[in-house]
Amino acid sequence: MLGGVRQPFWVGFPLCDIHLSITPNVFHQLYQGMIKHMVTWCSSFMDDAELDHHVHTLPPCFGLRHFKGGWSCLSQISGKEWKDMASILLGCLVGKVPSEVLVCYRALLDFIYIAQYPTHDDESLQYLEDALDLFHEHKQVLIDIGVHNHLDIPKLHSMVHYMELIKNFGTTDNYNTEMFKWFHIDMAKEGW
Repeated sequence: MLGGVRQPFWVGFPLCDIHLSITPNVFHQLYQGMIKHMVTWCSSFMDDAELDHHVHTLPPCFGLRHFKGGWSCLSQISGKEWKDMASILLGCLVGKVPSEVLVCYRALLDFIYIAQYPTHDDESLQYLEDALDLFHEHKQVLIDIGVHNHLDIPKLHSMVHYMELIKNFGTTDNYNTEMFKWFHIDMAKEGW
């Protein structure tokens, strides 16, 4: 076995669970992961020009970004843009996709927003679990209509662990990398 670890260092440590060292990452797992998948899946329902038309024709609304040129013209998408896209994604699909697909998308969006609550209790964690359960109840429609061959997607699987990790480590803003990313940009890149 080349380059593999035959005997990991944590073997024999009674209180060590290496899997708990991987905490949720809202930006990379949910926005650049699930939202990116959801936007890509839109190509199964309409072509880029039609999606851009739907994005463009949404009425401007206070607090929401209006993408005048649509999404296909975006070459590099920042975290803020992923968040802005997520906030209007469902509105772009209404009337164009089957209602079961809207339920799946809404459930995933609900999960993403609830996961970012600044405080959690048993009730909010139940909302989080209910949103994920709702998605799993209806996800077969995505396979049936050919959106994706399978839904064995690691970033989708990681969502199963959010409830337990929030209980163990607190809200997702406690271990969010977004603040450090901005700190790196301000102090290292701009400083250079």
